[in-house]
Parts: sequence; C-alpha cells; structure tokens
Amino acid sequence: PQQASTFPSDRILRQAPPSLAQSKMAEKHLVAHTDTGTDTNTDTDKQPFCTGMRCCCCTFFLLILAIGLFAAIVVANFVQPEVTVKKTQFTGFMVSPSQATFDVDLSIFIDNPNDWPIKATIQELKANLYSLDKAAADKIGEVHYVGLATLPKPVVVDVQSQTTFIMPTKVTIKSNPESADLLARLNRDCGLFASPKTTKVRVVLAD
Repeated sequence: PQQASTFPSDRILRQAPPSLAQSKMAEKHLVAHTDTGTDTNTDTDKQPFCTGMRCCCCTFFLLILAIGLFAAIVVANFVQPEVTVKKTQFTGFMVSPSQATFDVDLSIFIDNPNDWPIKATIQELKANLYSLDKAAADKIGEVHYVGLATLPKPVVVDVQSQTTFIMPTKVTIKSNPESADLLARLNRDCGLFASPKTTKVRVVLAD
C-alpha cells in the first residue's frame, strides 16, 4: 500500500525572525536616511530667502554708511555764513510839535562761502532798531527803542554767494514825556540845523 506524502515538521523551512539588534540597526538607518533628506530639502528651500535678506540688509547698511559719510564731510567743511548790517539810512525826516516821522532802510549783507548743499531761502527776518547817543562819553548813553524793520519779500542765499538786500521801515514817534529825550536826540543829530546829519543806531536781527 502506498503511503501519503507527508513533510515532517523538522523539514519545513522557516525564516528565523531578526534579532533585536538587527531591528534597531535597520530602524536607525531608516530614520537617519529620512532626517537627512528632510534637512537637505529644508536648506534648499530656505537658501534663496536667507540670501535675499542678507543682500537687502547689506544694501541698506551701505546706504546708511554713505549718507553718514556725506553728512560728516559737509559738517567738517561747513563755514558759518557772515551776516552784517552794511548801512542804516534815515530818509524823509520830518519833525512837528506832535510827532517825528522818518523812513529807515537797513542794508543787510550775507556772505555764504559754502558749497552745495548749504544754501537757503530767507522767508522772514526782523530787525529791532535802537537809538544810541553818539555824544555820550561811552558813545552809547541811554538806549531808546525806535522801531521794527521787516523783510518785504523772500531772499535766496545761494552757494558761494554774497547777497545784499534792503529791509525798509517807516517810523513814527509820538511826542510824549517818554519820547522827549529820543525826539531831542534825533532833532539834534538829523534836524534842520544838524551838521553832519548822522545818528547812531543799534540793529538787532531776529528770525
């Protein structure tokens, strides 16, 4: 009689499960491979952004540095413009028992020796006028306020220029106890019988 074909259990081929050490090595290799790939992709994605930011910051820094150097050069070479009153002229002097009237023209001179960009447009300028006593021992005596002169129109002061302009004013001094000394001085210096017709004036410029 024929016997059925059987496979003894000891002849069945089975693969033994990997050891614990082998499993950990395989897992470590997989993780390392995955992390390396992720880091590479992240660096590649961020590289253009970081480079652009660095370029922007460098350009901005160089611009600030250039402006700072330019300002330092301008300040180092700056020369204070000279402002002087060249002449004060009284005209139309009229004296009556009740008042004295006259016109005053101030000739203002500005010397600007600076290069670009040191230039300006003067929009407003005021000058206070005071009468001094030329006959006093100290050539000043008692100081009396005369009036205020103003700039009639804007004046442009260009680079490396010398500018002269006139500030006119009309003065009226009423006759009263407070102005008696001033009227007597002006009549002495600029009146009909005065010779030479000159008086002494202090001019104080104010913006």
